[in-house]
Amino acid sequence: MAYAIKASCCALVLLCVGCEQTPTPDLQPAIIKKTTVQMKNELQHAIVTLKGGLTPRLADNVFTTSSTLLLERVNNLASPLQHAIIAMDMSSVSRFELQKRGELCVLYFSRTHNYVPLETVVCEPLQLDLK
Repeated sequence: MAYAIKASCCALVLLCVGCEQTPTPDLQPAIIKKTTVQMKNELQHAIVTLKGGLTPRLADNVFTTSSTLLLERVNNLASPLQHAIIAMDMSSVSRFELQKRGELCVLYFSRTHNYVPLETVVCEPLQLDLK
């Protein structure tokens, strides 16, 4: 009987220790000081990994002033006069956020709540100017 009580206590202790969660690293919106071609390539690859589809074209200053990137799938429909008509559908907008998670820079996709760690992207936490 004493053995059963000891075994139950040990199991309870192990269960409690096993349930203990490791703390998540600090998560902060981030920006890039200066984007390089290699960084843009990695960001494009991360977007395709997270969302699928074609590789998006990114501006040379992507994530330098904002931690958020909105990508919209646009359908260009040519009118009889060959003027582009842009059909906007808000469900076709994908939101990505550059984040600093501990020491890592990651690209976070809000629709799926997944992220990709970035190896060549050097980012820093976004400093909010509250003046």
